[in-house]
Amino acid sequence: MKNKPFKLTLIIISTAIFLYHAFHLLYLWSDIPNQIAIHFSRGKPDNWGSKFILFMMPAVSVFIWYLMGVLVKNPEKLNYINLTEENKEIQYSKAEKATLLIQYLGSITLIFANEALLRNSVEMDSILPFSIAIVLLAICFIAPLYLLFWAASLKY
Repeated sequence: MKNKPFKLTLIIISTAIFLYHAFHLLYLWSDIPNQIAIHFSRGKPDNWGSKFILFMMPAVSVFIWYLMGVLVKNPEKLNYINLTEENKEIQYSKAEKATLLIQYLGSITLIFANEALLRNSVEMDSILPFSIAIVLLAICFIAPLYLLFWAASLKY
């Protein structure tokens, strides 16, 4: 794998964020009310749920991370534009890097969204984790688009 340093960096960052969030969740657990806002409309909560819902997004995050990991291991199964024998290795490498990025950033996005929900439930400022989640989600959408336009511009 040519993307080993990139993957290692993503593993370290995502593991640190996941562990921080798990610690923060357990640390604040006794301060979280039994019913928390789980849906907002125009900045106001309009649906409430149990505080145990805070464990759902990290679980979904790990599940999605696992499913994306299966896809990363088989970049040749993806659809490509302008795939030839001459450029297939570079296309596979870039596709692997893009799927790795989506795998880890998608997982981190859910953790930051859950961190914002956690902070909101204990009446802490939740703007920063929510903003980070939105930016990471945008990157997850931009990465495959970049790959698509890059592949469409290949000359060989």
